[in-house]
Amino acid sequence: MSLIDVLIVEDDAKIAQIHSQILRQTPRFNPIGIAENLQMARTMVKIHKPNVIILDNYLPDGSGIDLFREIIADKATHKTNVVLITASDDIDTIKTAMKLGCFDYLLKPVSYERLQETLNRYLTLNTAMNAYDNLEQRQIDELFNIQLRDKYQQLLPKGIESITLETIKRVFSQNVDVKFTVDRLVQETGISKTTARRYLEYCSANGLLAAENEYGKVGRPERVYLKKSS
Repeated sequence: MSLIDVLIVEDDAKIAQIHSQILRQTPRFNPIGIAENLQMARTMVKIHKPNVIILDNYLPDGSGIDLFREIIADKATHKTNVVLITASDDIDTIKTAMKLGCFDYLLKPVSYERLQETLNRYLTLNTAMNAYDNLEQRQIDELFNIQLRDKYQQLLPKGIESITLETIKRVFSQNVDVKFTVDRLVQETGISKTTARRYLEYCSANGLLAAENEYGKVGRPERVYLKKSS
């Protein structure tokens, strides 16, 4: 599968490096560079034409929203998806971002898990959009539910996101009869150990996965998970 090129537009070097690290840890996402201001961002967008831009709104020489408008107006870059990660919490900025077609809007400080959820959702939508030429109504509904953060999220308990849950379920569906440890799921999905353990136990408690303890020659038993046979 092709890589998803991501440009980070952020004037805070520490935050930009954190975003870049998260992207490198997430399968298929390829951070192509960091722009510290609008001038750099404009140049890098024209050269690289990234698939996704992680965009701060408050920049030394202007606003990210202005760059967003320019991207949409340019036929060479109008298909680029934008994720705003910003301290802008005023309703006018949020409305503008929505009207422009912002893929997601995250308020600073952003947690690793929240950004990971956005990346997973984008990957799920991107994969689904490229899988078909013509769609049935059910498939169209599924695409819009992914874009709108899934209408079933309200039914899940706190700490369980629908997109992350679907990602884990897909991993097990593609690896039937394979036993997964927490570490193996982390390697497969890029989520943190704490998150992997929480979702695996949720799936086990709700009958989505089978869990068992495997005893080695020495040491404590290791907990493994696998998809239940139908």
